[in-house]
Amino acid sequence: MRPITKIKLSKDEEAELELIIKQDTRYRVRNRANAILYKSKSYKVEEITEILRVRPQTVYLWIREFKKEGIKSFYEKKGKGRKSILKMEYAEEIKALVINEPSLTVANAKIREKLNIYMHNVTLSRFLKKNQIQL
Repeated sequence: MRPITKIKLSKDEEAELELIIKQDTRYRVRNRANAILYKSKSYKVEEITEILRVRPQTVYLWIREFKKEGIKSFYEKKGKGRKSILKMEYAEEIKALVINEPSLTVANAKIREKLNIYMHNVTLSRFLKKNQIQL
């Protein structure tokens, strides 16, 4: 792996990074911003890994992504994570099945039987709350 050259930041970029570090609520975003800021101030990757307690490969990845995409590389991309088993097109069918049911467990059993969708009661509860459907 070839060594990474120093990152040159403009005053505006540096100010934006410092603002992200101070104000952003997401730990990962702040960590990535910190790594780039440290690298721009001539810290070695080994020093950054000790400070942020991450692996060197992670820092190299963050730097490479920052060089490609800039500050937007700090944020999670759309489509990451597990996809929902309950689609919005099921909302009306589920509403019809669960309305006036005595409990979430009974409603879930009915959905399993009719729609062949297997889910935890908590998943169903979140779906109902999100779509403003009441039992």
